[in-house]
This record gives sequence, C-alpha cells and structure tokens, in this order.
Amino acid sequence: MEQAEVEDNGSTWVSALLLAILFQDRDVTRAPATMRAIPSLATLLKSQEAIDRYFAAQALASLVCNGSRGTLLAVANSGAAGGLIPMLGSLESDMSNLVALSEEFALPHNPDQVALERLFRVDDIRVGATARKAIPALVDLLKPLPDRPGAPPLALGLLTQVAEGNNMNKLAMAEAGALDGLTKYLSIGPQDAIEEATADLLRILFSSAELRHHDSAVGAVEQLVAVLRFGTRGSRLSAARALHGLFAAEHIKVGYAAGQAVSPLVEMMSSGVEKEQRAAIGALIKLSVDNPPKVLAIADSEANALEGLCRVLLSDCSLELKEDAAELCQILFSNPRVRSNPAATCCIPPLVALLDAESSSAQYAGACALDNLLEDELQAEAVAANGAVLPLVNLVVGSNFMLHEAAVSGLIKLAKDRPLCKLDMVKAGVIDTVLEILPVAPDSLCALTAELLRILTNNSSIAKGAAAAKVVEPLFSTLTRPDLSSSGQHSAMQVLVNILEKPQRLANLNLTPSQAIEPLVLLLDSPAQPVQQLAAELLSHLLAQEHFQRDVFTQQAVVPLVRLVGVGVPSLQKEAIRALESASNSWPNAIVDAGGIEELSALILQVDPPPHALWEAAALVLSNVLRFSSQYFLKVPVAVLVRLLRSSNEATVVVALTALLVLERDDASSAEGMAETGAIEALLELLRCHQCEEAAARLLEALFNNVKVRDTRVAKLAIAPLAQYLLDPQTCTQPARLLAALALGDLFQLEGLSRSSDAVSACRALVSLLEDQPNEEMKMVAVCALHNLVLNSRANKRAVAEAGGIQVVQELLSSSNSETAGHAATLLKLVFSTHTIQEYASSDIIRALAGKMTCFIAQEKCCSLENS
Repeated sequence: MEQAEVEDNGSTWVSALLLAILFQDRDVTRAPATMRAIPSLATLLKSQEAIDRYFAAQALASLVCNGSRGTLLAVANSGAAGGLIPMLGSLESDMSNLVALSEEFALPHNPDQVALERLFRVDDIRVGATARKAIPALVDLLKPLPDRPGAPPLALGLLTQVAEGNNMNKLAMAEAGALDGLTKYLSIGPQDAIEEATADLLRILFSSAELRHHDSAVGAVEQLVAVLRFGTRGSRLSAARALHGLFAAEHIKVGYAAGQAVSPLVEMMSSGVEKEQRAAIGALIKLSVDNPPKVLAIADSEANALEGLCRVLLSDCSLELKEDAAELCQILFSNPRVRSNPAATCCIPPLVALLDAESSSAQYAGACALDNLLEDELQAEAVAANGAVLPLVNLVVGSNFMLHEAAVSGLIKLAKDRPLCKLDMVKAGVIDTVLEILPVAPDSLCALTAELLRILTNNSSIAKGAAAAKVVEPLFSTLTRPDLSSSGQHSAMQVLVNILEKPQRLANLNLTPSQAIEPLVLLLDSPAQPVQQLAAELLSHLLAQEHFQRDVFTQQAVVPLVRLVGVGVPSLQKEAIRALESASNSWPNAIVDAGGIEELSALILQVDPPPHALWEAAALVLSNVLRFSSQYFLKVPVAVLVRLLRSSNEATVVVALTALLVLERDDASSAEGMAETGAIEALLELLRCHQCEEAAARLLEALFNNVKVRDTRVAKLAIAPLAQYLLDPQTCTQPARLLAALALGDLFQLEGLSRSSDAVSACRALVSLLEDQPNEEMKMVAVCALHNLVLNSRANKRAVAEAGGIQVVQELLSSSNSETAGHAATLLKLVFSTHTIQEYASSDIIRALAGKMTCFIAQEKCCSLENS
C-alpha cells in the first residue's frame, strides 16, 4: 500500500488490517514491497479516523514483532513512534469493536504499546534520535488524563526502558520535566504497582550524577521517604534503591529529608527479606559514609541498627548480604560512641567468622569493620579473645593488596601493648608472610607492614629471634623506594634500630655498606625530622662496625650529618653527633670540609648549654678531628678550646690542652683571649682534680708569664688554688709541681699580687716545696718565687718565717749550686730586713746564719778576684 494510493474511501483500515495479518509471516516482512509500505503506515497513524489509526498500529506492531533489525530501524526512522505515543492508554471500551475484530485475527489488543516496546528494545533506536524525540511526549503522559487513564503506567514502562543505561536519555527526561512529573505522580498515591514502577524509574534517573544535582532531587527524596513509610513492600524496595542513588550526592545526604529516611531504612534492614535488606543496607551505607551526623542517627534509631546488623551477620543469609552488613558496620564503627556500644561487641564473632569466608570482598569488609572496632580498647580485647589473630594473618597472602592493608592494619592495633598477641602473630608466621608480599606491595602497604614489624620488634625477644633477622635486608631495600611515605620510612628504620641495636645481630650483618648506608644518606635530607633522626641513629649503630666506618659511603654521610648538627634540635643533634663520632675516626677531613668545626663549635658555645651528654659527644667529635692534624687548631675558636677543658673525657681535654699550648706558643697575644674565656679557671680545676696536670700547669704558667694576663682579676683568684695544689699530698707529678711554682713566681712579679691576702698561703706552699728536698731546678724556682713574695711585703716575710722558711733557706746556702745558694742568701737578706724576724729565729740561728752569710760573701769575693 503506497502513499499515493491512500484514499479516504472508507476501506483504508481494511488494507491496514490485511497488512497486519500478512506481516505475521516473517517471509512477508522481508519482501521488498514491505519497506515501501512503512511510510504509508506511519502517515496513516495521523489519520482523523480512529479505526485507520488503530489498524495502522496493528500493521506496524506485526511488522516490528516479525521483521528484521533493518525493518525495525526503518519503522523508527519513519517517525512512527510519534504517531503511536498519542494512542497509548486509550480506553478499550471506546474501541471494543476494533478489539474484538483484532482478536479474531490473533492480533494484540494494544498494538501501540507492543510496537513501541519492541522498537525500544533495539539499542540503536533506544539510544538514538527516535527515543529522544519520543521522551517529551512520554513525559507528558505522566499527567493523569481522564480519557486515557492507562497512559501513565505505559509511559512509565517505556521511559524506564529508554532510560536504562543511557545518560543522554536521562538528561533529556529531566529537561522534559520527568523528575517533577514523577515526584508529583508519587504524591497522589498511585496504585501499588505504578508506585513501584515510578520509584524504580527515579532510581534509574538518579543513577546519573548530573540528575542528583537537579533542583527537583530534594523533593524526590521527600516523596521516596514517604513511600518508604507507607508504600507496599515492592514500592519500598524501589524507593530504597532510588535513595541509594540519591545519597551519593553530598548535598542530599546531609539534608533533613535524608535524615527522615534513616528509621524506615533501619526497619527494613531489620525485618525485611534479603533483597529488601540489601537495598536498605546499601542506602544506609551511601547515607552514612563520610557523614558523622547520619552515623549517629543510624546508631540511635529506634529499631537499633547494631542489633539488626548483628542478626544479619549471624543469619543464614547470602554471603553478599553479610558483606554489605560488614561494610555498614565499618562505617558505623568509625564513630567512637558507636563502637563503644555493647551491641557492637555482639558483632565481633560473626565478623571474625567472615574473615574465613570464600569471598575476598567479604573478607575485606569483615577486616575493615574489625579494624575500626579495634580503635576501642575494650573492643580490641574482645576481638583478640575471639581469635582474630590467626585469620587476619592468613589474609596476608596472595596479591589482593587492599585486603592485605585491612588485615595488617588490624594486626597493628591488636599487637599494640599485647605481648601475647605479638607472640601469636610471630608463631603464625606473620613475619615470613609479610616479607613475601613486601617486594611487590604498593607503597601504602609497605608503610603499614613496616609499622607492624616495628610494633612486633619492640618486643626484645622477637627482635632477637631468627624471624626478625630476615627482615633487615628487605627493609633496607624498602628504604630505597622513592614514593614511600615518611611514616613508612620512619617505621622501617625503627624496626632496623630495634634489631641492629643488639650487638650480636649487628656483628652478623651481611649487608654491604652501599646496601645499608646509601639509603640512609638520602634519608638524612628528609623533610621529616623524625625520619632524619632515625636515619642518623641507625647510621650510628652501623658505624660502630669498623668496615662501615672506612667505606666511602660513610664519607657521603658526613655532609648531611654535619647539617643536622646545625639545625638546633637536640634530638637530631644527638643522633647526628653519635654517627659523626664514628665517622670522625676515618673521615676527619670530610667533617672539616663539610663545615663540621663551625657547627660543632657553635653547639659547644651555646649560651643555653645543650644536655651534658650531647655537649660531651660534640666535644669528642671535635677532638677526634683535631687529633688528626694540628693544622685544624687554628680553625677552632679559642673559646671552644677552652670549653673543651671542662670535658669529663680525658682524651678531649688532652687535645684541647695541646691545641691551646700550640696557639699560645705561636701567638702570645692569644693568651689574653684564653684568660677572658675562662681558661685559667678550667686549668685550675684540672689541677685540683689531678687531671692532665703537667699540660694544664704548663699552659697556666705560659698564661701567667703574660704581663696582661697577670693584670687580670682572675690572676689574683688563682693564687690560693695554686698554693693548695702544691700543698695537696696527692700532687705527685714533679713537672707539674715545678710549673705550678713557676706560675706563682710569674704572678708575684706583679707587686700588687704579692701583697694580696692569698699570698700568705703561697708562702707556706713554697716553703713546703723546699722542705720536700726537691731538685736544683725546683729549689731555684721556689726561692725566686719567695723572693718576689717577700720583696715588698712584711706579711709575707712573717709568713715565710712562720712556715719554717728560715731554716729551709739556711740549708740552701750550703748548696753546691752557687746560683741556688746566691738566691737563698738574697732571700735571707730580704727576710732579715725586718726586725720582726727575730721573733722567729733564736740567737743561735742568727749567729749561724750570720757566719754562713759571711762565708758566702767571702767566697763570692774570691770568685770575683779569680775571674779578674
């Protein structure tokens, strides 16, 4: 039937009926003439006569039901859908005769619906222009029409068919007002099946992220919640599924309307059949994730969500539903108040059982839920008591890294402060297990694994065990990962410290210096101070081994270690200096080149002194460098060398004394700087403690030999300590005694010092020195010092006499050393220049002294004549 032949002669419908009958035969639909009939039938759908339209629809329905895919595309391209849609939902009572006639030829009652449904099954038609052109007309049918009461349900079905899996069609529906139309349709309380279909279409539409942000979305939530409360079971199921999609939008799930969905969803979860429970739990998961207020709302619901979840987990339901329940548990347990709820404890046994499930996704959900629950200490005890350790260890196998992360995170929390759990994990082989996955694990899992090993090796017995020894090499290798987090680096190094701080373990270390030291050198420049600190600490342990000290990689570590000394953080400085202490034995030049002298000097000279141990360590490193070469003496500030004299380490003191003596010998003016920075007090303290006595006395004498130093206040304060040193019975070192006496002699060249109150004690000390029958050099030094003392001080003359000095000096007149005897005579002459001396010498002594003096003078004259 060609278009040119279509005439309104009252028999057109007969031709259409005949075609409908013929097109029931597939061979006929494939005839060439059939394709020519399609446009005519599409045109006939627009006829004024209902009978023509009806049987044209019958012909097209037969054609699309029996024709090829090409035929269906031709029908769609003819625009037939636009003619079929206006016929949808017409009252059969108005066409009873036509329906009856159709039945006689086995034709359907509703050809318009049949044709459209069949057309939209073809993907190319459903996603193409035909469907999009039909959408506005179908949306209009959602409005109730008195003469077409069946149209809305039919439109719902077709819209659902067109919307499924096609975002462009969904957007077209929204633009055509479908969201408002469906929401209003729900508000009038349609029949149960239609209500369910409406909610289901909303579910499909709101699976699109764009439509979830549509202005009508909030209104749809309110109507869907109403369906949840008052609808049939089927409607509630569809509404729950629709809300699941809507709750993916942040602005929706934080709103008031979303909160109203909590109670009916929890009720559905607690009392529904499995498909309802899955829908409800799915919606609750979407609603509560990253939404703390809704988490509490769910936990506080009247239906008691935790008890409902526990019943689900304990039931004989499918593994998929238990997995969903565990996922919701995970979200709820993220809240401290929820996880401390006693009802949460009831969930532990089934969650632990879920760890042994055959599904990895179910295991993951159970592990994540337990991981959150373990944040509560009491619940953690319950999890441990329910035997979670072994199944968690068993999960760390294979290549499911997400599952591994959840399991390892749970093991970390179980191991903290639970020695028995740690031992159970090790017995279960957790160390070997994690080492198997470590080389291929992502960085995040590596960091977690290192943290677990850190907690395990905090236990000394585990750290000493054979299993722990296996982790050393893999962890050093892990440290070379460029994207490993700072927390992962920190944990890995802490494990290594826990193991390698045991001397026996360190001695048996088989790694080459490049394997061990090179990654640590890089970490010394980490932006994270805790990482830097542990890298330095680990280096200090390694460098205790001589072969590590001497390796070239150690030299590379010097620059960053010196840099850490200058950061001003005591904990960092402590570990850096400990490492430098070993490095300084092999690489002193490198320390100097890296600015180590400057940084160590700055630390030693801090106004607020660092902890004593840190100060001593810095002093030791500096002394090691100075011991290597005297050329570095000039690089160290005098004040630093003086501070080193206060060290309790004798080796450090010796180096400092050596350096100061060299500086004083090469530059006499440096003596003033030494005195100003406390050298004299430090040297006197060394003498008092009988430490490095000879070197200390030598430097002290050199300082007091300087006129400007003798003129300082501290010089006067040195007299009494020097005298006490000479009088101390523990002072046995003869060179030191001699130098101390020389120092006193130097001091008393200054008249003011010889008149000081402390000079009296010096008189006694020098007389005591002479009483010990010293060698000629000592006698000469003591007599000269006494000469300076008594020259201008009557009190000192008296003090010498009171100390028995007259008798001692008298004996020196008989010395074979004419110089000594001459000085003794001069000293006696000075002593007798005051009459008060008679109080301390008897007439016999005076006569003897006079005789010796006369003989001594006569000898002197004879010597003079012989020389002339």
